[in-house]
Amino acid sequence: MMESIISIEKFKLFLGVFLAVCLFVIVAIMLDLWDGVHTARKTHERVHSHKLRATIAKMSEYFRFVVIGFLVDCLGYFFSFYLMPFVAILFGVGLIVVEAKSMFEHARRRQSHSSELPDIIKSIMDCAHEKDARKIIAQLKGERI
Repeated sequence: MMESIISIEKFKLFLGVFLAVCLFVIVAIMLDLWDGVHTARKTHERVHSHKLRATIAKMSEYFRFVVIGFLVDCLGYFFSFYLMPFVAILFGVGLIVVEAKSMFEHARRRQSHSSELPDIIKSIMDCAHEKDARKIIAQLKGERI
């Protein structure tokens, strides 16, 4: 009798898709973290433990979104036309898009020339005389020497 109300195969599908969405979101967060650390190294910035802790907080926040979507999907589970956890998938895709956008922002930061700025400042500071430093600053401004 219980088999007619709750389909075990449909339950397995719902649970499998939900776990896959969770896994994909976690992988996207980890890729964004790795890309952020890579960008920080390329731009000669320090990697702070605060950013790493923020990643853990972000994971729990994202997981809440996916679980809320799955709860909505649990209501749809009892309807025959509702074949998959569509809301959890939709939320998961949205979160992955957010992480992908963050990775594109990291790529733009790596490609900008601001990452060369610490090297330029170091070369100015390494000048033996003030005259040499002024010469480098003038070159940066595009002035003729």
